[in-house]
Amino acid sequence: MFKIITKTVNTTLPLYFIKGSTKQRNQMASNMSKKLYNEVKQHSNSTSCTIENFTNSLNKILNNKINFNIFPNDDPITSAKIKFNITGHKIDFSNNRFNIFVDGYNMYLPLDTEQKIIKNKYTAFHEVRHMFDHIFNPKTCIYRLNNMDGVNGEYLETKRAEIFDMFVYNLDQPVYMQKFKKTIIQKMNELPDRISIDILQDIRNHLKSEINAYNDEIKFMTKGLGIIKNFSEIKTNKLFLNKFAKFKSKLKFANNLLGEKIKTCRLKHKKSLNSGV
Repeated sequence: MFKIITKTVNTTLPLYFIKGSTKQRNQMASNMSKKLYNEVKQHSNSTSCTIENFTNSLNKILNNKINFNIFPNDDPITSAKIKFNITGHKIDFSNNRFNIFVDGYNMYLPLDTEQKIIKNKYTAFHEVRHMFDHIFNPKTCIYRLNNMDGVNGEYLETKRAEIFDMFVYNLDQPVYMQKFKKTIIQKMNELPDRISIDILQDIRNHLKSEINAYNDEIKFMTKGLGIIKNFSEIKTNKLFLNKFAKFKSKLKFANNLLGEKIKTCRLKHKKSLNSGV
């Protein structure tokens, strides 16, 4: 059995700065997002902004404590994305550990051909909000499925990706929640409870961040005269969220399902103790 260890640097701020309840840390991330918007606004009064101004603004509010890179997005499916900057990995056979090394973040944004201009700064605000959510919730930087054995590991990872994508990434068709719930429950029942719990916790973190990111993106597009200039894009985003993504409904379902799985595990554990197994 290999244990996956994620070793991160330059991905979060000192503990004294991010310490607080879940609600407080979410508010800190939101405040940081507002600060970035106000900084960038000083240099840009249009939809676009320069990479230089955006980078300088982001470094300023983070006191140059977080490492990040900006690359052109060449993914035909998504308009932008953010990933951990994985710099390498190492297998420690003596301790059965698979170490993943992360140094900051990579953002893939819509850039001009000369790669000097971010064509849609609101898309950039969206991706940076994901980064802020990670910064103020560093536990989400840890790969959760860290105890998969060599025999079942590939199968479990395939199932994890399939379920995760249904919640977060498969967004090209309208979602009908009753059908969605039925399919997810069937797939979850094929997995051990501990794996289902890990998957649902990971999904919950990602859905919360998606909700935050879209809220910020729409909010910043409506600032000032933006609601007129960006009316079409705002309308498109809201239609997408209500019909195709349904992140809020999915989050409620994931929380309920997680609660049920945890309750089942506790009951099984209690029975095993009482039976002396």
